[in-house]
Amino acid sequence: MSLPEDTAAACIKAEELNDEVDAWRHGVAGPNAPPAALERSKQAVPGSVSALIRDYKASSWWEDLAERTRAEYGVYLDLIEKWSGDVHARAITGPAVQAFYKACLERTEGTGKARRVIRTPARAAAAIRVLRLLLQSGERLGYLKSGTNPAANPKIKVQRQRDPQLWSPAAVTHYVAVADRLGWHSVGTAVMLNEWIGQREMDVISLGPWAKEQGALVFRQGKSQRRIALPIQHVPHLVVRLEAEQARPGRVQSLTRLLLNERTGKPWNSFTFVHTFADIRAIAAEGLPADPARGLPEMPGMPEIATLWFMELRHTAVTRNHEAGVDDLGIASITGHTPKSVRAVLDRHYLIRTEKAAARSFKQRIRAEAEEA
Repeated sequence: MSLPEDTAAACIKAEELNDEVDAWRHGVAGPNAPPAALERSKQAVPGSVSALIRDYKASSWWEDLAERTRAEYGVYLDLIEKWSGDVHARAITGPAVQAFYKACLERTEGTGKARRVIRTPARAAAAIRVLRLLLQSGERLGYLKSGTNPAANPKIKVQRQRDPQLWSPAAVTHYVAVADRLGWHSVGTAVMLNEWIGQREMDVISLGPWAKEQGALVFRQGKSQRRIALPIQHVPHLVVRLEAEQARPGRVQSLTRLLLNERTGKPWNSFTFVHTFADIRAIAAEGLPADPARGLPEMPGMPEIATLWFMELRHTAVTRNHEAGVDDLGIASITGHTPKSVRAVLDRHYLIRTEKAAARSFKQRIRAEAEEA
């Protein structure tokens, strides 16, 4: 807005604008406020889902969440408020939760012959998870009676886009080789590391610098804020990789980051890393032709890589430890889960049961029965 040329008049107008903004921030929009501000400034109906969302966001439980987690939850809280904002929290039933899941499961794009229905099971599952957490806080805040959360056990059969997959050792080796040839050494290092340390993508690209003499790789997880110490000095090929990266000619050094974007020389952000990872994955699946000028041979493609996700390196690390006989506490010390919740979390999300794990169980039983005979 252009202010009057007269200084005094401009100051008066600026103060009026400041007052309007301050009123809007406190939930009261002025008569000349834009429609979006008027909509957001509506006072929530007492006991409603909208009121619960605002109380939840003002609580210590919300403040204790990592900034990235609050941003992710915020998207689904907006979706929940759009779905049932004015509805009383106690009026939400089990069937309503299931209807909400179905509404989130599909979305329609286009019109006429171009119309298509897109299924988004991951989005629907995440929406129900946030609804469960919201109503759980509603029980603590008095919006619902204790033990009446309809989203606590909605008996919804969550539909997966596909079954989770493991990275084979060959897939990791091939991906890293392609990333190196393309000049994305940091992405190759991230893949090689995460097959062993099993962390979330943001924690991997935010790792601080490491040197052999310091021993363990120490960091704090962004989501849980747990301090993790991983003794990677005991994994020889990781040590060789990191030492080679430190000595690689032309590498930009950083006092705060282990991995830097080779193109910018700056720390990776999640958006750029995800897209770069996907570009390398596509090339790794298709293969690379020979490069006589650089003396590089042809690299055949590996189609299995085309469908692998970076987060499945976390799954892979957990599963390989499980196959090796590492107990829940040992797995938790790597992933950062609490010992109390590790079994339920692993069974529900990360533990991909394999033929190798089953074979180990049979062998243990055979040994036990032989000792009893």
